[in-house]
Amino acid sequence: MIFYLVRHGRSQANDAGLVTGTPVDLLTEAGVEQAVKLAAWLAEQDVVVDRCYVSHWQRAQQTAQRILPAADWRVDRRLGETDAGDVAEWPLARFVAEQPDFYTDAQQAYPGGESHLQLNARVLDWWREVRGEPCECVMVVAHSGPISCLLQAVLGVGMERFPAFLPANGSVSVIEVDCKAGRESARLLGFSMGPGENLASALRVAAQREAP
Repeated sequence: MIFYLVRHGRSQANDAGLVTGTPVDLLTEAGVEQAVKLAAWLAEQDVVVDRCYVSHWQRAQQTAQRILPAADWRVDRRLGETDAGDVAEWPLARFVAEQPDFYTDAQQAYPGGESHLQLNARVLDWWREVRGEPCECVMVVAHSGPISCLLQAVLGVGMERFPAFLPANGSVSVIEVDCKAGRESARLLGFSMGPGENLASALRVAAQREAP
């Protein structure tokens, strides 16, 4: 069973540097272009799927519709980004300045929101459920948080290191799940893959963050 884990294109919340933004935040023009380019790249790789899931957040749904516009996308709220509650629309820099130790404790909940352990619990609940369904190739369009939860579960990386993985906007990571003799194993086939333009954009953003 193959899982294609797509992170949405660049969003308004990404551009604004917010903690998470909210479910109604949309893709930027650059984010729409990333989704279109990823769609073409996936087609070039002959990716074919028989089940599609998407977060209820608008940025994910916009991405999904550009990747596979004719697909029957199943909206699942368990794939949404972390609910950051009262601080969702705060600048991330402000939140980190006020709560410098927040991201060292996955049990700590955002004010009025959920913790990263709660995020992990709902994402893995979805993961266990869908692995029991009769399908071979599954595409998911979601967010960096849920994707990191799935990758950490597969690779045995504890939530004390969350987020251990930060896929680029408009990229796909691939997991293979194999069941033999009643025993299940999973492995990572590829991380944060996609068209060069999308990945180059992620590198530029990272360089800007590191600049003095």
